[in-house]
Amino acid sequence: MPSAHDKDFLYDSFSRPYVGKAVDGFYEYLKDNNIKFRGGGISRPYYAKFCSIVQSFGTGKSRLLTELRNKGVLVLYMNLRVPSDKGFPKRDAVPARILTEKLDCTRAEYTARCCALFTAIFQALRQRLSNNHRLGSDSQIKWWIDEMCDMRSGARTEFFEEVRYLYEQTLDKIKLEETAAKLGSLSLKGKDEEVPAPTLEGESFVTEAYEEMLTVMSKIFTEKAEDKDFSDRPKLVISFDAAHSLSNMSSMGFRPSQILGRTINCYSKGTDESIWVVFTSTTPHVVDPPAPQVVHNSMKIAVGGHLLFPPYTHLGWDQNADRLSDISANDVGKFDHIVGFGRPLWKSLVGKRSVANILELAAQTLCKTKVFDLSDTNQALAVLSQRFGLDICSGHPDAVSYVEKGVASHLRICFSTTEDRSWAFTGYPSEPLLSCVAAIILHSRKTTSLENALEVLRGKVYGGMVEIGQSGELVSRLVLLLAKDMYIRSHLSKGTIQDLHYEGSGDTDLIDCQKVSVVDFLQHLFGETFWSLAGEEAKATFRHAYINFSHWVSMTEFISPKDPKQPTFELSSAEEWTLRHWLRTSAVQCCPLQPLVDKMIPMYFDDPTLGSDDLKRVSQIFISDKAGKHSNARELAAITREHDSINCLSALPYIAILLDFNAADKKEVIARFPERDPNHTETDQCLRIYAPGMDEITFPFLSGPNGRVARQLHGLVCRETEAPTQTNLDALVRFGSTARLRNLQWDKQG
Repeated sequence: MPSAHDKDFLYDSFSRPYVGKAVDGFYEYLKDNNIKFRGGGISRPYYAKFCSIVQSFGTGKSRLLTELRNKGVLVLYMNLRVPSDKGFPKRDAVPARILTEKLDCTRAEYTARCCALFTAIFQALRQRLSNNHRLGSDSQIKWWIDEMCDMRSGARTEFFEEVRYLYEQTLDKIKLEETAAKLGSLSLKGKDEEVPAPTLEGESFVTEAYEEMLTVMSKIFTEKAEDKDFSDRPKLVISFDAAHSLSNMSSMGFRPSQILGRTINCYSKGTDESIWVVFTSTTPHVVDPPAPQVVHNSMKIAVGGHLLFPPYTHLGWDQNADRLSDISANDVGKFDHIVGFGRPLWKSLVGKRSVANILELAAQTLCKTKVFDLSDTNQALAVLSQRFGLDICSGHPDAVSYVEKGVASHLRICFSTTEDRSWAFTGYPSEPLLSCVAAIILHSRKTTSLENALEVLRGKVYGGMVEIGQSGELVSRLVLLLAKDMYIRSHLSKGTIQDLHYEGSGDTDLIDCQKVSVVDFLQHLFGETFWSLAGEEAKATFRHAYINFSHWVSMTEFISPKDPKQPTFELSSAEEWTLRHWLRTSAVQCCPLQPLVDKMIPMYFDDPTLGSDDLKRVSQIFISDKAGKHSNARELAAITREHDSINCLSALPYIAILLDFNAADKKEVIARFPERDPNHTETDQCLRIYAPGMDEITFPFLSGPNGRVARQLHGLVCRETEAPTQTNLDALVRFGSTARLRNLQWDKQG
């Protein structure tokens, strides 16, 4: 349970100035929904005027709803969280008890409760809006709405007490009406008269109250109605926050969300007014499936489901991040900088909670537990996905439940859903604070946690749920980032944040975001003899070079797309592209068809002779992944950043690495750094590294205590050729879609 201090802080965080454009996007979403709803005329394609906001924890769903009031929308906010959840905003007991408690009732009884609640809400709103309009027109109404969106205001308590009183009155009337209706139906038994098809229990009450409220609202908005698109702008939003429990099946065999949907349908189906009910949840099924088709006993009437509006998911990202011009490249690893990236929750906690409190909260919400167990499937996949970019095969039978649970319980982000909500497009976008927390969890007990997590991953890869890639891309991501993880943990720097219990200031580097010498990293990755192979000139050239990546992010197009239709001003320069990744400690997994290279790790030269402009100090490490049985060493020479699809020209040297995981005919690392050719520019100065195999010979850091990790990674590489993944099996169905052999060689199937 949060302390009084925590409650004060959460209240302050919720009421501070709103940052970002999410509220503008949601306002337009509601307006577009209203256009779609009324566009069907009599045969409306959409079921009712309700929709949902679906996103994971800490993304700003609750704040978005209350912020709508500053767009001229009347907002009634209600929170339905369970009594044991002491989060903020706190639970609104009156609507929560009516909708979520004592569900051992019949479907008819719950329907009456829903109709009575909406009747009471409409009646109470009509009374308040009418009174305030008479007192002071728009200004008085705005004052009241502001009070209703203040989570400590007495206006909320007073309003919901009025709703409770009106609800109890209405529910009694509905029960009397139903009793009379049953007696009437009994008196007709045995006669030829047709029995009328039953309506919802309490439907007449809620529709009448809705029409009366509309009469008052039409007077309030009359002066603005001349605006061009005013009719579709949202006027009133009734919001049910933390509504995921409504999708649970009751003991009597009904879902509360379905009956709520039918209630909203009964009063909104024939109107064009832009009045909406909004549910927020961490699951896309809070109001799904649509209200089922109900065939009444008379067999004369059916209530169909029709379409529901797709959930709104775009709550913004990086609202609190430092601007590019406000941070020095040497300070990017500091907690105070990293905490601004990603969801707004982390930054909102700064100042009132310690660094340790924030890190512990991030860890517990990522794994949904205080005691981490990385042999647990969901915890392991959450920790690995956040850092290593696991790709989920959508056709796998476990995929749907996994991604839904990931959004609901493990901070996975929902990008969008299919129209029928059968599939959600989700992932872990770049969020370096969470990546650091995941790294601390992964390495918390030397190699034990890492081995357990990789064992879970192996099972999911072998089972076909996690995609391994076409040429060892997943193993490459694992090897490169794990090498950095292990290096920094075997060469601990004083003063860095190394665990979840750090009690110092935020002006300190997170261990997984600190910069690491390229010279030391490559020696750790490829062994003590590496620089004797590369040569002293190469070592001297990169003596000021550093890397700092804490996680991988995936691209969907070429690094430098050559699209004549795309204005050049929309493309970042190579320097800015690289620097921005450096500033958020991310490395890049290129799109599948990117020519020549598969990955990029940003590199920074901390050399005072280069001047103070950080844009002039960045370069890149480019990596190509191969998993064929024979050597691809010759392809290393072809890697160049001057290629049109890359176009990362710079006066600084760069590094090209070819990881040839399955090569059986070569077993030694090769490093080449030619002396500068006076006939070429400095952009050709490149350290080229060929690394064949996937074992402790090529990667000595995987020897000794890490031997089991090496075997697990080798097993993942072998899996690609031993038992094709779904991507491999799908390759020839898409014959000719690429020039890759996998899309052409139908005669190589055994």
